[in-house]
Amino acid sequence: MMTGMMETLYTEDDYREALKRFLEICDAPEDTEEADELEKLMYLLEEYEKENCS
Repeated sequence: MMTGMMETLYTEDDYREALKRFLEICDAPEDTEEADELEKLMYLLEEYEKENCS
């Protein structure tokens, strides 16, 4: 699990760190802490992309 999980991705470095972690756990089994983390990462990545990749 990411230490000190971010609530928002502020920089491209934050985005890259979150994406790297997403790729590490993308096959996490349902009903695990990693699956919960994966869901949060998907949300954070999506929000960052909406604001910065238009």
